[in-house]
Amino acid sequence: MPLAAHAQGSPITITQPWSRATPPGAAVGAAYLDIINTGAADTLVGVESPVAADVEVHVDYEEGGLMRMRPVPRLPVPARGHVHLGSGGLHVMLMRLKQPLKEGEHFPLTLVFEHAGRILVQVPVRGLGAMGPTG
Repeated sequence: MPLAAHAQGSPITITQPWSRATPPGAAVGAAYLDIINTGAADTLVGVESPVAADVEVHVDYEEGGLMRMRPVPRLPVPARGHVHLGSGGLHVMLMRLKQPLKEGEHFPLTLVFEHAGRILVQVPVRGLGAMGPTG
């Protein structure tokens, strides 16, 4: 399975998508990936997946010694730039999961950009303790 996706003619490429398996009964999961832009500035305006009722980009931050999370409804992607969505920072939240995320499987994730349009990527599910897209 390829670890990159882009829409034909688009300057946006999605690389290294991955997710962790979820324990039985978990209501939330997360997906991680890199956005590489070889063209003009763009903005990620939405994320969709059939595995969850709600899908949003979130960012982790520290406040008063506690880790918190908030949605990021519009994520700028700089011209000829790179945006990393990884554990402990920006990431895709999969809320109200419709099914568990199982190691060895994959699921579709569609990223919606203001200019580049819709880009579909297949997200491989790694083990419960995985720390990255491979291994």
